[in-house]
Amino acid sequence: MRAIRKNIAWIMLIMLFAVGCSSIEKAESLYRQGEKQEALEMAISLLDDDSPKVRLRAVKLVGSIGGPQAGPALHERIVETDARVLREVVRNLGKVKYEPAIEDLADMATESNSDMLRALADAFREYGKPAIDVIVSRYDSSNQSGIRAAYKELLIAVGPEIADSISKLLKGRSFFENRDTFDILRQIKNPRVATLMMPYLADEEVAEQVVEAMRNLGSNAIEATITALQKQKKSGDLLVTERLIRILGLLKAKQGIEMLESYSQHDSERIRNAVEQSLFQIRGF
Repeated sequence: MRAIRKNIAWIMLIMLFAVGCSSIEKAESLYRQGEKQEALEMAISLLDDDSPKVRLRAVKLVGSIGGPQAGPALHERIVETDARVLREVVRNLGKVKYEPAIEDLADMATESNSDMLRALADAFREYGKPAIDVIVSRYDSSNQSGIRAAYKELLIAVGPEIADSISKLLKGRSFFENRDTFDILRQIKNPRVATLMMPYLADEEVAEQVVEAMRNLGSNAIEATITALQKQKKSGDLLVTERLIRILGLLKAKQGIEMLESYSQHDSERIRNAVEQSLFQIRGF
């Protein structure tokens, strides 16, 4: 009798799985046929299906369809117990840019493994600046080293998109106070970081720290610096021009020699001196 009951239970599970699979396949088919609303409603109904495989496909479909119903439905699934499905929920919340979920996603950063960290980074990258500002604020305000380190790791994983938000933390602080922030910018190792930080060279409060950050970026800052220096020929901001020239010297950027030489006959003695110093740093004579 016990064996019969066990077999019946297995049969019921198989039947439920089959029903779930057929339903998600129908929802995906409706989506391909252009019946988005019907497909969305069916996919949402499958978000709490017994099968993780069905839930995973349902999450992806809801995220692909999007719309006003998608965000709230996905947000409810941040209690998901299957790790793979939960990562997909996180990614798709970013994909549909459902802002009410941002704080909850930010909370998850302190207890995330490497796989979830990548999913959170994907989501915050999709959300853009409003969400990135949240994790920058969490990073900056935390007094606990473990929590601060978790947000630092997430910011690095998000990548160059954080540059604008995190650069604002430099104002009014010493280089020592900003050491973690500079380390984040250095570890991103992407030319876009340099480009995004260029406007801050005109800000007296943080300009010298930005120069140091550029030096730490190494070769990733060279092209952006040369491009900015070329544009300076039209704007004529001497302080910014001088800082860009100094950056090329600090980077020992041989690619910038021609650009520097074009400034060697500049009307400003300050600029000419900066050029001479940078060329010496690059050439060694």
